This record gives sequence, C-alpha cells and structure tokens, in this order.
Amino acid sequence: MFSRMDLAIENRRLKEENAALRMELTVRDSRAVPSAPGTSQQLPTTNWISAPVLSRNGVVGVKGYLRVGKGTLAGVKAGAPVAVPKGVVGRVLSVTPHTCDVRLISDPSMRISCEIETSDPSSGPVYGILYGGGATCVAAEADASVLYFVNPLRMRHMRQRLDLPPRAKIITSGLGGIFPRGLVVGFLLDGQHVDETRLEREGDVVSAVDFPALETVFIRRED
Repeated sequence: MFSRMDLAIENRRLKEENAALRMELTVRDSRAVPSAPGTSQQLPTTNWISAPVLSRNGVVGVKGYLRVGKGTLAGVKAGAPVAVPKGVVGRVLSVTPHTCDVRLISDPSMRISCEIETSDPSSGPVYGILYGGGATCVAAEADASVLYFVNPLRMRHMRQRLDLPPRAKIITSGLGGIFPRGLVVGFLLDGQHVDETRLEREGDVVSAVDFPALETVFIRRED
C-alpha cells in the first residue's frame, strides 16, 4: 500500500516525465521548420535531462545564475543549453559530478542568435541578437537599503525597415549550433529605430520564462 510520501514522489516523477516529453516535442517541432541559412538540416538526437533547482544566486535575474541538481554523472556538459517547455532559461556555466551552475539569459554576458516571427511571410526571416539586460542597482535613501531592478532583455541588429506585430514572438534561430531552432525566448515589447542613418533597429524583450518560479529545468544532452 502506497503512503502519502510514495504518492507525492510518484506524482512528481510523472510531472517531470510529462514536462520532459513536452521538451522533446518542442525540439522535434522546431526541426520541422525549414532551417535558417548556415544551419544543418540534420540535428543530432537529443535528450533533455530533468534537474531540480537547488539554489539561486541572490535575486533571480540579478545575479544571473541558478544551481541545479544534475552534473557530469548524468551527462551534463559545460555550455549545454537549458530550457523549460515555456522557453529558454540559459546555458550551463560550470559542472561538478552532481550539480551544475546555469547562467541565465538575463545575464549581461549572454548572447543568443534569434529569429522574430512576423505576420508577413513574404518579408522573409528576420534575425537579431538577444542580449541579457542585467540589473540596475538603486540605493533607497529612507532605510539605506539596496534595490535591484531587472532590466528587460534587448534584441539588437534587426533590419531597420520592418513592420513588426505587437508582442512578436522571438525564437532561437539555430545559428551558432548551441540552441536548437524554434525554442521560445520571449516577446518583443517594441522595435525602436536607433538611428535613421543606420540599417538596424533594436527593442526590449520580455522573457517567456518566469525565473523566480522555476523549480525544475531541462538540460540538453547530446547522444
């Protein structure tokens, strides 16, 4: 006869298996989309390893990384992409036998090649580079405390002459071979013209992932 603890463990296992299956289906769906220039038509078979979030380095999105409970013994390697079914979380920064640190896409050092989904297929692919926004530190005069405000992600190097739909979806492009194509990154809040004399524009992006709510992430492992 199962105890409540046994049922809770089994329920958690089934939820993780279901989420892992959703991750696999996301990758398979992304393969069905025509590849961007410079990407391979045949992506290697991948597995997504479920890993619990163990700790957060300060305020999530401010310090820029998570520590999760899977490492080299589970096949995790430095540089591997990390995601959840809703979207991209980041990349593995460093690994121990049982844990790894994940650098979030909000970290200022992060760069991801992305594609913007437009409402006009005739306009062709629209590419850009996603930059982590980091955070702004503000001192509160009243009680001498320090407040952190997470800055939006920033999409740069988009074509200047382009009409983008409101909250256009941004997905990984597959360029660079790190993230498989088609994973959701976030949604474009605006598409500002930086300078009329330039051929590029940029805009703020809201992440598809709620980082403070993360309890489990999935790490991509090559077979």
